[in-house]
Amino acid sequence: MDKLMHRNYQKQKKLAFSLVVTMLLPTAVNADEVFSNFRWDGYISQSLIHTTNNNFFGESDDDISLDYREVEFLFSTTFLRNFQLSASLLSRKAGKSDDGSIELDHGFITYTAINDVDWSLGVRAGRIKAPQGFYNETRDVAFTRPGILVPQSMYLERYRDWMYSTDGFELFAMRSWSSNSLSFRLLGSNKDPSTEAVKELLATPGYIIGDIKDGETGVAKLLYEHDTGRIRIGLSYGYTAYKINNSNLGYGILPETEVSTSAKFLSAEYNTDKWKFVGEYVPTKNKILNLLPPIPDQDTKGLSYYLQSTYRFVPKWELMLRHGVLYIDKNDKDGARLQASTGYPAHSFYAKNWVLGLGWHYSDSLLIRAEFHDVEGTGWIPMKDFIYSMQNGSLHKDWQMIMLQTSYRF
Repeated sequence: MDKLMHRNYQKQKKLAFSLVVTMLLPTAVNADEVFSNFRWDGYISQSLIHTTNNNFFGESDDDISLDYREVEFLFSTTFLRNFQLSASLLSRKAGKSDDGSIELDHGFITYTAINDVDWSLGVRAGRIKAPQGFYNETRDVAFTRPGILVPQSMYLERYRDWMYSTDGFELFAMRSWSSNSLSFRLLGSNKDPSTEAVKELLATPGYIIGDIKDGETGVAKLLYEHDTGRIRIGLSYGYTAYKINNSNLGYGILPETEVSTSAKFLSAEYNTDKWKFVGEYVPTKNKILNLLPPIPDQDTKGLSYYLQSTYRFVPKWELMLRHGVLYIDKNDKDGARLQASTGYPAHSFYAKNWVLGLGWHYSDSLLIRAEFHDVEGTGWIPMKDFIYSMQNGSLHKDWQMIMLQTSYRF
């Protein structure tokens, strides 16, 4: 009965949310205006991956995986001068993490109350990409991310489902002057995460998942851009929390599992004619209470960062070098304590990597990239690839990865 009531409640929330969004729209929208302002574009990318010792996006260990590809169509239209509707459909195949099925990547309506030379102010509602760091919102678009992969020390694939987008409301504002701008965004949501997203986040063996409830997410971002983006400095804060009802699992009265995590992003970028330097630094806090079957409570403070430089040595060609570090618990950098409490290998709680990449912008529509990754630790391997490698005895602390990718936009 509780499960049925929970499902009905979720359906009612979704219906109420849809009705609110619909009520925001005047009933007399001119169809000709909507279609005359309709725009669409898209992209497709296909990757080839070879790894030593561990799998990444498919069975790539001492083999070649073609199981990383993306196809996305983006749509937008404006109407009644102040309203915009934006949406995208994404098919993403990423090893065992994503099966390539078509999903709504984002879909929201925007109302801009003020939009002039100096100020813009508005609100949007729907499925919105969380404005965390420089690359979270565009991590799936090959032409806007800084490599074949976004820096995994920060934008972990295994945390994608809960940090990428959510259903909620966002307030945005921007002040522009001369060649500078200061923007602010505030996103809020009470959407419950999926069971799969929770399992990816907990990353703990033997857990039992009951009904997830009381989800809440908040993201705030402040971004300053100087001299038309020559210098960019950003501050972001993200928070998510939820509870797991364990009383309906057939084991009697059990306490609720409580999970909360937060992250602060400090981002900086400097551009010249031929060079780009980017760095991001992220301290995190993670708390897990009453996880089943009883697993010790966790209250950890993590840390991740990366530094990247890109050099455009000739027109259309660029060379990239990146160093990234991830610690699930900065007070347990070698993972020994977490290994004792969870049973996972110590190297699964940290990762350090160097990336050397080459990019060829053949045209505005065609981009070809190649990368070499040298990695110590398995802290950011996608969870399903991680489990598969561990079960097959192919999980190792030190590993390398070669990636090739071709991307085309239209």
